Amino acid sequence: MKSTELISTIILVVVIAVFLMLKSKKNKNSTWKGELIKKKDFTDEDNENHLYRLIFKTDDGKKVKVTVKEEIYNKAKIGDKYEKSAGDYIPKKTI
Repeated sequence: MKSTELISTIILVVVIAVFLMLKSKKNKNSTWKGELIKKKDFTDEDNENHLYRLIFKTDDGKKVKVTVKEEIYNKAKIGDKYEKSAGDYIPKKTI
């Protein structure tokens, strides 16, 4: 491997890592209130890996997608109200 390829690869990895860290920080620091409008679950071809996603419509009219554990997914019902506080990754159901 040439040194220029190595340097380019390292720079690309660093840029991707910084992008993902900034996106994660933005999501963690966001706050919103909204209603659950859709639930989606995804399974791979081998039926081994599952991804559970909740989709909310915020009071501001924006859509927010949140990936959650199966337990949270199963308890969630369309129409439930949720609130996401700064510092939390997962919104909490409000009463």
